[in-house]
Amino acid sequence: MKALIVDDEKHVRDGLNLLADWKGNGIEEVLEAENGEEAIELIATHRPAIVFSDMRMPKMNGIELLEWIFNSKYNCKTIVVSGYDDFEYMRNAIYYNSFDYILKPIDPEILNETLARAIGKWKEEFGGSVELEDREEDDTSMKAIKDYIFENYQSDVTLQDIAEKFYLSREHISRKFKQEYNETITDYLMKIRIEKAKELLTKPQLKVYEIAYKVGYQNEKYFSKVFKKYTGLTPNEFRKG
Repeated sequence: MKALIVDDEKHVRDGLNLLADWKGNGIEEVLEAENGEEAIELIATHRPAIVFSDMRMPKMNGIELLEWIFNSKYNCKTIVVSGYDDFEYMRNAIYYNSFDYILKPIDPEILNETLARAIGKWKEEFGGSVELEDREEDDTSMKAIKDYIFENYQSDVTLQDIAEKFYLSREHISRKFKQEYNETITDYLMKIRIEKAKELLTKPQLKVYEIAYKVGYQNEKYFSKVFKKYTGLTPNEFRKG
């Protein structure tokens, strides 16, 4: 199992790392993030069972992170660690199904008691099926990414755009896509574009530069180079043949 600590203050992250009995509770790896945006990438990639989160953070705060986890339906238990005994924070923590709310400064006994209960609840709800569900979620994510590329091949689709849209790291997407489909995202996108171009080349009224633009290439010469690399023929040679 993995755990994630999300807090913009390093001394708080260090304190949690030091005070929690990770090994005693079966946690093999502890990840860290400085804000909600970093946390989303780590959650999507590593699937931690437990997420400790501060509430006041830059870029994406704790409430926004709890909302994202809640809506994304990830199999994890969230524990809020905050220096603010604030009703609005607590209300949102309850609404987004946070397991507990711990106040700073952190009491080691309360921390470890809460951690043990959260892990027990996680095992009860998800422990037996989490590995299968993770594989299924990966398969679903890659299918959604493949469909997204197919639907947007005419646009300037980049790996960074895909990563931001699906809240996954570029490295994770590249690795999983290659494992699932035995080709890179770049190769898949090129294949779609060239196959569409081959269809359009059967229409004599269309110029080569028009076809290049229609399948996502802004430069006719580059399109012709890619087309020849893929088919062994230039667009004009393919059209004549």
